[in-house]
Amino acid sequence: MKYDVLVVGGGPAGSTAAANLASAGLQVAILDRARFPRLKPCGGGISCRVYRRFPYLKQATRSVPTNFVNRVVLESPSGEAVEFEGDEPLYAMIRRLEFDNALLEHCKKSGIEVRENVTVARVTVAENGVSLSTTSGEEFIADLVIGADGVNSTVAVHSGLRGPWNPTQIAVDGTEESPIPDVNTRKDTLFVYFGHGGGYGYGYVFPKAAHVNFGVGYLLDYVKKHVDEKPYEHHLRFFEELKARGVVQGESQRENFHFYPLPFSGPLKRISSDRVLLAGDAAGFVNGFTAEGIYYAMVSGEHAGKTALAAIRSKETSAKFLARHDRECEAELGRELRRSVALQRRFYPNPVLIDLAVRFANRDPALRSLITRFGVGQLSYDEMKRRAIFEALPGYLGYKLGKLRWRFGGNQVNALSSRAEKS
Repeated sequence: MKYDVLVVGGGPAGSTAAANLASAGLQVAILDRARFPRLKPCGGGISCRVYRRFPYLKQATRSVPTNFVNRVVLESPSGEAVEFEGDEPLYAMIRRLEFDNALLEHCKKSGIEVRENVTVARVTVAENGVSLSTTSGEEFIADLVIGADGVNSTVAVHSGLRGPWNPTQIAVDGTEESPIPDVNTRKDTLFVYFGHGGGYGYGYVFPKAAHVNFGVGYLLDYVKKHVDEKPYEHHLRFFEELKARGVVQGESQRENFHFYPLPFSGPLKRISSDRVLLAGDAAGFVNGFTAEGIYYAMVSGEHAGKTALAAIRSKETSAKFLARHDRECEAELGRELRRSVALQRRFYPNPVLIDLAVRFANRDPALRSLITRFGVGQLSYDEMKRRAIFEALPGYLGYKLGKLRWRFGGNQVNALSSRAEKS
């Protein structure tokens, strides 16, 4: 059977892409190597803007236990913390096992065919269609394929849109998701530790409805050069530090610990080619500063689905036509994600800059609100910066002068920065 569109990967990107093809009278199928519900190592935190962006989501995931947090604690490498509590929920805490399964069930109910336990091993693009060969010897044919098959995307590599990742483009996250009461923490608070242990990365504690998720993520290049411990040993040391400070209680559960990669260098230069579209991690859609990926996966998946529908209806699957997917994703996500990588490269290697931002945020309530809301995805960097100038000028100037003092060490800059700190 020849399909109009095949979606490789049934996670948030693939399910959202397929949902936009439902009810169009097309032959569409999702292929996934796992059987759902399946284990998916991930922090499992989503900015609450996702519910505004996708109004159907609350209904589609009504069966998913969700913990909404309205308090965030961001800690700098020196140990100084900034706390912010919002009037409305800031982050939705979910388990990917349940969340992804609900999205896939939504697709099934919408008439999308779902083939599980199907691993795509080869993708061949020809003039008359795309052929997907599986490890079990099956072959699927389609006019167009959407690659939503994650960081190790077969579709991305075989279509020529990406070569092998290098260690500066990938982060590795060691994460544990253990049930309450084996591990416990404050239910209303998300904790993030930038530059944990002086490293190029972050630590976090995410409270779920009936679980706690915690872990440490670093750039792979940093891990290879600076981390001598085995992944779980490093993770356990982080847990014991949290426990000694009273942030968590209980005992780490080794069987719930997993180590996984995620793209950390921004979107690929091209996310479409002849008969091929990419979305989610396969296209590099992960925030390079906060490491959030679910929201960007769903947005890029929606654009992929809409572009695929237009392509099939117009019988035009060329790279030139499908490049509209690149343009749509660029318009909504491109600048935000490129900026996130720029911030990662500026702040993560320079802990003093994070310390400065946290210090001045603590002294200025308006700046504290802006920085925290940027951190949870409610504000873009450009909007945060613009509003900081008008709403938190003393704190913003203090931070900028502090950066100059750090960079040049001049006495005049020191004096100006001291005055800004006092104000």
